[in-house]
Amino acid sequence: MLGLDLKYFVIKPKSKTADDPYARASRQALRAYADAIETENGELAFNLKRWANKEDKEAGLLNATGPAA
Repeated sequence: MLGLDLKYFVIKPKSKTADDPYARASRQALRAYADAIETENGELAFNLKRWANKEDKEAGLLNATGPAA
C-alpha cells in the first residue's frame, strides 16, 4: 500500500478458531511488543503476554501444560 502513513495500528488477538491468521499474528505482535518494552515496563509486558496466552488458550492453542497437541 503506497502512501500508508499511520500513527496507530489496531490489532485483535481474540479469535473463535485456532486457524485465524490475523488473530494469531496479533498475539505474536503482543508478545514481540512485550519483549521490546520488558525492561522499561515489566508489569505491562507481563500483562500483555498473559493476555496473548489467554487468547491462545481460548482459541484452543494452549492447554494447562502448554501448546495443545
